[in-house]
Amino acid sequence: MLGSLAFPLLVTVSVAPVAPSAHRRLPPRLATRFVTIALVLVILAALPTALVVAVAFLAHAPVVGFGFEWCAQAMGLHGSVPAWLGAPVVVLIAVGAVRAFRLLRQHRALRVEHTRPIHVAHSHKPYAVTLPGRAGQIVISTAMVELLDEDEQRIVVAHERAHAHYRHDRYLLTAEFAAAVLPPLRALAKRVNYSIERWADEAAAAACGDRRLVAITLGKVALQTNPPTVAGFSGLGVASRMGALLEPPVPNPHRIHVVALWLSIVVTAGFSVYQLHHLERLLTALCPH
Repeated sequence: MLGSLAFPLLVTVSVAPVAPSAHRRLPPRLATRFVTIALVLVILAALPTALVVAVAFLAHAPVVGFGFEWCAQAMGLHGSVPAWLGAPVVVLIAVGAVRAFRLLRQHRALRVEHTRPIHVAHSHKPYAVTLPGRAGQIVISTAMVELLDEDEQRIVVAHERAHAHYRHDRYLLTAEFAAAVLPPLRALAKRVNYSIERWADEAAAAACGDRRLVAITLGKVALQTNPPTVAGFSGLGVASRMGALLEPPVPNPHRIHVVALWLSIVVTAGFSVYQLHHLERLLTALCPH
C-alpha cells in the first residue's frame, strides 16, 4: 500500500518545482500563475496521501482504532501503517488544520468587500498595503506620505492598485494556505509572494514610465515591515526587486519554454488526480446518493 501511495506523491513533489524553477526568467505575471498552480497540485496530491496514511494508522491504533475502522473499510484499507510513519502524519494533519483555520480567520478579518477611498492611517511606521477582498482597499500610513514626494507617492499608489486590480490577495492566500497545510511548501509560497511584488513593481513602472525611480522609491522603505497576509510595497526580496527594476523588463518566454512549463504542470496534475482516487470509496460511503 505504501508503495502505491508514495510513488505518485514523490513524482508530484519532484516534478512540481520544475515549473517555478525558472520563475525569475519569466515575466512576473506568468511566474505567479505557474508557481501557484504548482502549489495547488502538490497539495491535491499530498492531502489524500496523508489522509489515507492517517486513517490506516488510526484504524489499527489501540483505544481509538474502533472509531476509524469503518473509515478504513470504506476506503479499502486493510494493511496497517507503522507508527514511525503514521504518528507524524497524524500530527502533521492536525497542526496543518489548525494553522489553516487561523490563516483563514485572519484573512476574513482583514477582508474588505466594499470599495472605499484610499485610507491614510496614522502611524509612525512607513507602510502601504492592499487589504484582501474585492474592494482592494489601499491603506497608506502618514509616515509613508511624509517620507515620499508626490511622484514617489504616485508610484506607491500604482503598485498597490496593481495588487487590487489583479486580485493578488487570492494568489497570496493560496500560497499561505499551502504552506500552512504543508510546511515544506514554504519555499514555493515565498516565490509566489516575491513574484506578486515583482508583478506590482512592473505595473508601477509602466504607469510612471521611470523604472529607476520605482527602484529608488522601493529602496526608501526597504527595511520596513508590512502587516501579515497582505500585499504591500516593501515586501520580500527588496534587493532583487530593485535590481530587476534597474534592468529592462523580462521578455515573454520562448514558445518551447512555455510548452515545457505546461508539460511539467500537466504531469504534476495527472499524478495529483491519481491520488484523489483514494478518497473515492470514502466519499461514496459518506454520500451514497
